[in-house]
Amino acid sequence: MVIEKRKAYRIVFGGIAPTVCLLTSSKYFSLVIASLFLTLLLALEYERFKNPSVWQWLLSHFGNFFKTVPGVLTGDTFFMTATFLSLLYFPFPIAVASLYFLVFGDAASGVVGTRWGKIPLLPHKSLEGLFAEILLNMFVAFLLYLRFHLSFYILGAGVLVGSIMEVISIKVDDNITVGLVPGIIMSILYLRIL
Repeated sequence: MVIEKRKAYRIVFGGIAPTVCLLTSSKYFSLVIASLFLTLLLALEYERFKNPSVWQWLLSHFGNFFKTVPGVLTGDTFFMTATFLSLLYFPFPIAVASLYFLVFGDAASGVVGTRWGKIPLLPHKSLEGLFAEILLNMFVAFLLYLRFHLSFYILGAGVLVGSIMEVISIKVDDNITVGLVPGIIMSILYLRIL
């Protein structure tokens, strides 16, 4: 039940910026929102390291939402950093796609992999979680294709690259890699096709 709560929180929290982009047809308001959230999260990180009792209080009241490792920034801070950078640097439809792939793919792989994952790929990663991420993100890609008339080739490449980045184990937080690497690949393809 904890994983579902954490992923639901991430869908709501993480879905704000790309949804505002879609509703306003602009990245600027979303950039302001992402800047605010990132500033708050960085202040929280500073307080967490400077005053651990504040962090303990937050964990005792909202512990289901945070997955933390001592001495490392929280996943939310990495997530919001990827959100801010995506909005700042990627073309509008690519930023929206990359952020939605990060939000929904992470939730699908986490929930399905934790609850029903039987075939391990790496520690804490399963084949079932990978397939769930790919299937949900392909559905999201289809909806974005209808909205932006963006090449499904570009969107499919983003889905596959994001799914691979989610599964492989590297030293960089997956919120950064899954948030930015697919966006970089999709941006290159997008700019070459234009």
